[in-house]
Amino acid sequence: MSAMAGECKDANAYLVAVRDFVVSQDLADTVREFDPGAMIVTARTCRETLNAIKTCDRLALAFVEAGPDRILRARLDVTIRERHGRLVLLGDDAEDEWETGGAPGRIWPVLMRPFSSQAVTALLIAGRRA
Repeated sequence: MSAMAGECKDANAYLVAVRDFVVSQDLADTVREFDPGAMIVTARTCRETLNAIKTCDRLALAFVEAGPDRILRARLDVTIRERHGRLVLLGDDAEDEWETGGAPGRIWPVLMRPFSSQAVTALLIAGRRA
């Protein structure tokens, strides 16, 4: 489900910015099971991600396939934080940074592969507590 400008005002909005359709759908399905009333905004590219975020006044959580360096360059962390959202990284670059112990890789949680619906749900619960 994609959102239009202003549609995310009252709903619990979640961003799933992942290139692979199957992974994106898996994450979206897990979010729907966790929060049946959720508005799920999807994107596949960095530009789509920025535009998708801007459609929401508030975000609960954003799953973004990118490494920390890309997040910082695009200022996605700032845009997500401005909407009171929490960021979770996934994908090759995020995992590589996490495994090497680089400082930027420790700023945000990383959803490591292979991930389960339980791992995603744990991040959703942690996001609610923050």
